[in-house]
Amino acid sequence: MGIAVAPDLWFRTILLRNGLRLEDEALTLVKRYVEALLRANKVVNLISRKDEEHIWSHHILHSVSVLFALRFPEHCRMLDLGSGGGLPGIPLRILLPTLKVTMLDSTMKKINEVRAIVDELQLSDVSTVWGRAEELGRSDAFKERFDVVIARAVGPLEELVRLAHPFLRKPSDESERSEESSGPLMLKEPCLVAYKGGDISAELEKTRRIRYVRSVQTKPLVFDGSEQMALEDKKVVVVELI
Repeated sequence: MGIAVAPDLWFRTILLRNGLRLEDEALTLVKRYVEALLRANKVVNLISRKDEEHIWSHHILHSVSVLFALRFPEHCRMLDLGSGGGLPGIPLRILLPTLKVTMLDSTMKKINEVRAIVDELQLSDVSTVWGRAEELGRSDAFKERFDVVIARAVGPLEELVRLAHPFLRKPSDESERSEESSGPLMLKEPCLVAYKGGDISAELEKTRRIRYVRSVQTKPLVFDGSEQMALEDKKVVVVELI
């Protein structure tokens, strides 16, 4: 990638060029998160070791790049499904202070490290949960508790929809369908937000056939600065459920 300036300043510049202002306090938190994530990665494999030198572009910027394409409602309750090292949940929570995030992963070692990072950063409205999504989605503590389920590099889209559905609250009678536009899409929860890349036409076709899928929209993750990075053909898929 060849970032000529300090990576945190480069990150802030990319956000600003795309209409997102990052205050000093938030930038400091992101830097501290990156430092903590790299430390933890020496103990538990949270991100690929070969990606460590590209952490700002391949992980941090990629995680928050959905904010160039989507708008999250105020006080949104979001489940980060298969959170791994806290991605994208922690970077999104830092940039969206009213976001309420629960990070779920089936690997206890990963969740323990992420919990320690959350405690170190003193992030409010962030919780960590260890367990299998198939089981937790049926429990009273998590069933129909969330507005948005977000998933980054977890599995096929149709599988993500089936995992996410039990966690999402039921839409009210007044819920409006999100309308496609050239600008950022305002999420009309409940929905699944999935990071995807490459040709996903077969996944989209299978997903649209699921009976409780209301709509499927795809937004390209192309922005001012994306041409500098290995984010070619990246996209975000929004699946509204009933």
